[in-house]
Amino acid sequence: MKSRMIGTAVMLAAAAALIAAPAYSIAASSTSKSTTSKHTTSSGSSAGRSTTQGNTTKHTSKTGSSAGKSVKQGNTTKHYDKSGKVVGKSVTQGNTTRTMDNSGKTVGKSTTTGNTTVHKDAQGKTVGKTVTK
Repeated sequence: MKSRMIGTAVMLAAAAALIAAPAYSIAASSTSKSTTSKHTTSSGSSAGRSTTQGNTTKHTSKTGSSAGKSVKQGNTTKHYDKSGKVVGKSVTQGNTTRTMDNSGKTVGKSTTTGNTTVHKDAQGKTVGKTVTK
């Protein structure tokens, strides 16, 4: 249960990082600007980081190993685990993002204000936050 909750928190953090991070895309150029977001749990412990370049965000765990990636298309973002399997998606409306698992069940929501995104689980409990610089 605890590892599932942490996994959900990381997925929420990763999804929100993509939403919170400004995505820069320069057509036919390999010099697209990238942004890095740091994720923390509700207690302030590290939950990893994400680096966004264009519409793709690569996620790493707090130990630095790969934790998957997210690809944004319009207001929908698909989330992949480190082996490339789709594990869920997020849909953004305004400053709120709803994150769903692979079966379509809502597993959380996140709200962005400025450069900070607060992540909540399906019951509305805060599970972490992301600060993008």
